[in-house]
Amino acid sequence: MYEYSPLLQSVFQACERHPEKTAIIAGKEQISYSLLCQNIKKAAALILSKGFKAGDTIRLAAVKEPHFIYMDFGAQLLGVIDEMIDPDSGEEAMAYLPDEIEAASPYEEMPKGLKDTDVIEILHTTGTTSKPKSVCLSHFNIFWAAKNTSDFVQNDEEDVEVVVMPICHAFGLRRVHLTLMNGATVVLLPNFANVQLLFKTIEKYKVTTFGMAPAAWAYVKKISGTRISRFAGQLRHIEFGTSAMPMAGKKELVALLPDTRICHNYGLTESNRSAMIEYHDTDHLDSVGKPIADNMKIRSIDGEICVRGNQTMVGYLDPEDNKDAFVDGFFRTGDCGYISDEGYIYLTGRAKEMISVGGKKVSPVEVEEAICNLGVGDCICVSHPHEMLGETVKAYILKGSTQLSFEEIDERLKATLALYKCPTAYEWIEEIPVNGLGKKQRRLLFGK
Repeated sequence: MYEYSPLLQSVFQACERHPEKTAIIAGKEQISYSLLCQNIKKAAALILSKGFKAGDTIRLAAVKEPHFIYMDFGAQLLGVIDEMIDPDSGEEAMAYLPDEIEAASPYEEMPKGLKDTDVIEILHTTGTTSKPKSVCLSHFNIFWAAKNTSDFVQNDEEDVEVVVMPICHAFGLRRVHLTLMNGATVVLLPNFANVQLLFKTIEKYKVTTFGMAPAAWAYVKKISGTRISRFAGQLRHIEFGTSAMPMAGKKELVALLPDTRICHNYGLTESNRSAMIEYHDTDHLDSVGKPIADNMKIRSIDGEICVRGNQTMVGYLDPEDNKDAFVDGFFRTGDCGYISDEGYIYLTGRAKEMISVGGKKVSPVEVEEAICNLGVGDCICVSHPHEMLGETVKAYILKGSTQLSFEEIDERLKATLALYKCPTAYEWIEEIPVNGLGKKQRRLLFGK
């Protein structure tokens, strides 16, 4: 049943194995797998009643509530394309409520003519270095995006996952998908801001797994210190993603959680998780790891990391965006980097963010990490116009995050970095501009 949707098929198979097991916890509400699957069918019926049919697109506000999960899977059941809208974006989207789903009679027919190669999901990129794009993913893509991640982090049906990241983007959404696909339990939290609630949830529900952005973890750590170590024997794995983790942060987590599988993904909305590094692989912590699975192929083509695999998108919704998106069947990530003889992938920066100092390329990420390693809480580096060199590096230092002066930072930095990589200008900044996933928005500082 539902062969065209292997992800949905896996969820229904989990229901057959243990119908009364808790699938979703949201506040005081606990939903069994039996009720989850019943509500998925009701959501499908509701979508049909609104006039949607296979191949149509429904714009759903991706609120972190059970009824969104019903609608997401209900759309997959019917072959209706689910366009995920950030509920905080202000864009108009459908917002179906629990009572509307409850009122529907379960859809029991078997859709005909649907294929796993059909587009079923549209996600929007965050537009870190360019305008946001609409990414089209098939049933096949989203299944393998969840399965490849699950296989790498070693998630199974005994896990209890707390979801704190937004689910309008691939990182948080796939954490929901892979957990339910395996027949495990998802605990939905509004966000990570209430650190006390997060730790109470981890303790109360015996949480074993979660996914988080490094920026979110930095906030949690600032509030809680080393409290996470109390759960060292309970947490089976953690997945980080969306941006880089400073080297010091990686080593600290390994020390705090010596027996926890701590993974960091590399990927984009278009390619989902393409590669992974496990933090206990301490000899290669400066890399983003190796391809996440045998079905994911990664090459460096003319210095740009390019990927191809089961989870790589069908294409962009706007045909104009597809013109230079692929080369030899590989998706162009826009990341500069290389692959070592051992197969580890090393990034040197975003192509559109690389700073050309007298013709030499400088990665802002490399400079930022070097500055933070001096004892700076956070910073952001961008291109700075220079009369002779064309451009140099400018560093914005987070105000209040260090006792060091600009002169001290500059002096110490010159002992660790090549001179051309060192900033020629410094400025305090009240807040590092980031998007909802914690990715630094360097383009907002260009030309300032």
